[in-house]
Amino acid sequence: MKNSILLAIICVLIQSCNSQEKDLAKITFTEKYDIFFGDIPHKFNLTVYAKTYTGYYESESEEILNFDEVNLSDTNEEGGFGTNSVRFAFTTKDHILCEYIVDLNTKKSIQKMIDALNSKFGKAKFVSKLDLTDDLPDSYIWQDKQIIYLLMGTTQNSAWLTVFDINYKELYDNRISGPFMYYYDYLEYLLKNKKTEKQISYYQYAKIMEKEGTDYYIDNYVKP
Repeated sequence: MKNSILLAIICVLIQSCNSQEKDLAKITFTEKYDIFFGDIPHKFNLTVYAKTYTGYYESESEEILNFDEVNLSDTNEEGGFGTNSVRFAFTTKDHILCEYIVDLNTKKSIQKMIDALNSKFGKAKFVSKLDLTDDLPDSYIWQDKQIIYLLMGTTQNSAWLTVFDINYKELYDNRISGPFMYYYDYLEYLLKNKKTEKQISYYQYAKIMEKEGTDYYIDNYVKP
């Protein structure tokens, strides 16, 4: 009888934990697929050609669209492109979370995301514009140790935040395009020279490259 009661209590506790809202800002990339979602609705929606990670599991649930206690579950607005959602990829070997992408389809939620990231991490390490004469950046990069937060499309009606651990080499290398191309080169420079972002900023790196005869880093530099 006591064992039955204890088992019932454990089941209730597990269900309670599984049903709790998740905060994307607290993800550590140690989470396993079989217990990550709990009872949060999700579906597999995209296959990728990758060796070390799966395709993406998508959810539009307000229980999971939270970043640092900011709710991002906005629905479509005039001129928008649909309901906000988040996609998750897991490693093929151990089924551990290795990347998530938040799709933001309202101007309101895009600004909320920028504000939340600035509040949590301070100003971005890197920003870029579609055109250097534009008033506002279209892309931002924040970095917290080994975790990259890449927010793109912020001047458009639809933006997306890609978050991943640079220790996952295939994911890291697959992001070498757009604004991350410049920041990737910077990270590789730090690695090669055994330096940290605190020792050499992106701007300092751009100036170093200029002295070595490569101008496009400094020519496209935008102060965060």
